[in-house]
Amino acid sequence: MGSTEDRTRRVFRSVALALIAYYWFMGLIIGPVDENVDRWAGGFSFLSNWNLTLNLLVALGAIMNEFGGRDRFDKPILAAAMGVNIIVLILYWTLKALGALGEVEAYDSFFDMFRDYYIHGITSVFLFAEAVFYSEPFENWRRSYGIFMAIFFGYIIWMEAVVSRLDDFPCGKESCGFPYEFLNDLNTTGRLIFYFGVWILGNLAYGFSYWLVKYKERNWNSI
Repeated sequence: MGSTEDRTRRVFRSVALALIAYYWFMGLIIGPVDENVDRWAGGFSFLSNWNLTLNLLVALGAIMNEFGGRDRFDKPILAAAMGVNIIVLILYWTLKALGALGEVEAYDSFFDMFRDYYIHGITSVFLFAEAVFYSEPFENWRRSYGIFMAIFFGYIIWMEAVVSRLDDFPCGKESCGFPYEFLNDLNTTGRLIFYFGVWILGNLAYGFSYWLVKYKERNWNSI
């Protein structure tokens, strides 16, 4: 039957996969049901849904290893996913508090509130618990950092070269089509400055993730 620790890990991974699979399916396969339904790229316009996709891959890799004994195909992206999760967590709630994501509206139901908190917070708790307690995300930190930067710059290029050119809303003072309203109020220089600031945040996020994992290894594994 396995130890209590094994059973706890299996339950955790099963719950993590069930939640992420549901919200990923609803957000990216069923698609948005508000004004975002008309976006050219649908849910893939938003970094939070790129983040959900990364977390889904990690959850799938973990559950396949748990019940099928397969090698963790998600290992190269796990550390990168930690950095992306922190970026999404900090940027979303900061920009929302500042009103940069548009007018804040009351939740229609508890379900809507939980969805918002899950996509922009709870999913990151599951991801970090998997990475810190049950995985080894920094076996090859250089490769993982390269993947992290590829995702980071890939999303920026995706917005600048594709999404903003194929969507004609929302509109701001300078442009139309960027998925986040405040970006349409910035000119090219302003967006480059913003991206540079997020790049710094991303590096700090990756460094913090590395420190957290190593701290756990040094202090908890010796107990």
